[in-house]
Amino acid sequence: MSATRLDGTTYAAHSADLYAKVFDWADKTAIEGSLAVNAAFNAQMAALTRLCGALGINRTVGRHALIRLLHFARDHRLTQFEIASEMQVTSSNVTFLVDGLEKEGLVQRLPHPTDRRTVHVQLTPEGEDFAKIIVPSMARFMAAMLDGFDDAEKRLFADLLQRFQHNADAFDAKSID
Repeated sequence: MSATRLDGTTYAAHSADLYAKVFDWADKTAIEGSLAVNAAFNAQMAALTRLCGALGINRTVGRHALIRLLHFARDHRLTQFEIASEMQVTSSNVTFLVDGLEKEGLVQRLPHPTDRRTVHVQLTPEGEDFAKIIVPSMARFMAAMLDGFDDAEKRLFADLLQRFQHNADAFDAKSID
């Protein structure tokens, strides 16, 4: 889906104009920026869906992140707690992801040799084979998302998005009038 409307404006710019017309206090530029982030995310997810389709795989972003994390861990087995901490998700989310990948034969749970309360997760041989396809494909995909940006622009872009994420993480809905 194109970000440009038939009249030549972007959806974000058009929507920001509408907000500014209705609410004289609205920060039109901020609204346009926020909507542009949403549009860019949606476009990236659509591109990722196309990539997965071209590779003949059906994976979620969370599953890919877990496979990548285990792939880069190599011989070091990770606990579900370590995975949750690294991925910045809840332990129940990790359990869900591991359950699904375990059913597909891509990961396995292994008991800790001395601590019965601890379980390690590692890729199976099939999981390693899959990781050898998806991990480099994702690296190329992520690079393609910033094609045409020079290194300084890439750094600035990442910095700006991190600031945006910080604001989103710190947002308190009770602060809205």
